[in-house]
Amino acid sequence: MRKLLWLIIILSAVGVTLSVYQLLHNTGITEGAICNLGEKFSCDLVNRSEYAKVFGFPVAGIGIIGYLLMMIGGILKFRNGEDKGLSLFLLVSSSLGLAFSIYLTSIEAFVLDAWCIVCIFSQILVATIFIAALNIWNYDKKSRLK
Repeated sequence: MRKLLWLIIILSAVGVTLSVYQLLHNTGITEGAICNLGEKFSCDLVNRSEYAKVFGFPVAGIGIIGYLLMMIGGILKFRNGEDKGLSLFLLVSSSLGLAFSIYLTSIEAFVLDAWCIVCIFSQILVATIFIAALNIWNYDKKSRLK
């Protein structure tokens, strides 16, 4: 279980970094030259579309908050492995992150018809964190039954 927690902590830190980059990109502070590979793969198109904000708040900011919550949950669970509530917290937070990621992916696929490479990598991160959190929750669930 400790290896899965390390995985969650490290992947969440990478997710925070990617989300900060996306936020800087969304605000125009950085350019996405390495991320723009044509019409179908364009971070500029995705990250500056009307779908890059939810109620006026940048999606990348939501990503920063989400990844920080998962990272903090992973750190707390690592320090206090007996706390079953933290397993549930990790499962719920990663489930919400995965659901939001699937929503954003569907917008890329069916509305924008363009893909953001950084977003795709972030989607892989959150899916992996979800799988790790699910395994931790299942482990804790089995240990409760004993």
